Amino acid sequence: MGTTIKTFFTSDLHFSHISILYFHPERREAAGISLEELQDDKKAAIEKHDEWLINKWNDTVKKRDNIYILGDFCLGNKARTEEILKQLHGTKYLIRGNHDKSCNGLENYFEWVGDIKEVKFTNNQYDFIDPNETFAVELCHYPLLTWNRRPHGSCMSHGHAHGNCDSINDLTKELRVDVGFDAKLGNLEIIPLETLYKHFTDIRDSVGCKTFQEYNEYLMAEQKVRL
Repeated sequence: MGTTIKTFFTSDLHFSHISILYFHPERREAAGISLEELQDDKKAAIEKHDEWLINKWNDTVKKRDNIYILGDFCLGNKARTEEILKQLHGTKYLIRGNHDKSCNGLENYFEWVGDIKEVKFTNNQYDFIDPNETFAVELCHYPLLTWNRRPHGSCMSHGHAHGNCDSINDLTKELRVDVGFDAKLGNLEIIPLETLYKHFTDIRDSVGCKTFQEYNEYLMAEQKVRL
């Protein structure tokens, strides 16, 4: 029987980053912030965004759940970052991005902090995973061309691109996806492990492969390259 503890993935939350409300109007609108509000009082607008994002996180992630944050968590100062971290549920793992200086000195709020991490999941943990295969995922803030154990079926999840790599990932048919909050898979939500797994199994199954290793062998033969 699978565990009741759930696992989630996200990236590029950009807490306390006023410019994100200009760069991604869909996010601003989802948070209930009009352009007029933003222009009239930027501080009030970003505080409203942060409150909306905290509530969305805690409505999704429970206290015992695990969540992997693939960088760019908060662009406020250290005190603001700590204030937000204190409110968020879950055991947190931080894969550092290019905007994570405010997390320096706050490592005690995370189970693990680093630049790249490989995670593995089995049917013993989650019953939706194929019992004949371990689901291995390489986590990095940046999209990687190749990664550890790719020829053996490891998948790759990243952030950083805010959805701008979605078409590249689709076109290349790689087992690689942007888990960013503003990207296609996340679609302004925090991504459950089951959704991530289904994304990759849909790619694998589309050509009739039975395992991720078989799929990557097929893809490398098609590309005529072995990275």
